[in-house]
Amino acid sequence: MKRQISGLSFTPKYDELEDRIRLSVNYDDYSNRVDLLITRSFILKLFPILDEYLIKYYKSDLPEVELPINDRVTKDQEENISVSDGSSLELYKQEDELLLEINFSFIKENSNTLVQFVSKSSVTTAQLDEKSLKQVFSIIKTTVPFFSWGISQNF
Repeated sequence: MKRQISGLSFTPKYDELEDRIRLSVNYDDYSNRVDLLITRSFILKLFPILDEYLIKYYKSDLPEVELPINDRVTKDQEENISVSDGSSLELYKQEDELLLEINFSFIKENSNTLVQFVSKSSVTTAQLDEKSLKQVFSIIKTTVPFFSWGISQNF
């Protein structure tokens, strides 16, 4: 049986050794943390599908979100984006799980999206509004090593 986790925070970081994006969900909550590894191949498939989803349900596409400079957060980002505590990120690290699929379900009643991150041993679920959905995936996109993966920054 897969472990069910409610995703409250999402912290992506490029793992040079694994050559993958490490998405730490609930990074500072040991009992509800999961560390998902996202491959280059998965990223290349994910973003075109995400763009289509956003256009279909939110009549927009994925905006670029600038990361805070020198660990400062802008007032516009303060509400949903904060700087991760690097020591907690490493201290509570879990066994890596390869991300196998992401499922999106639109909820008509509140115009939110239910996102499921599925690995072999866990399913992490988060209900996100349009702004949060765009922020989570924009921040993941900013961790992509475009040059070394041979990907245009405009993909």
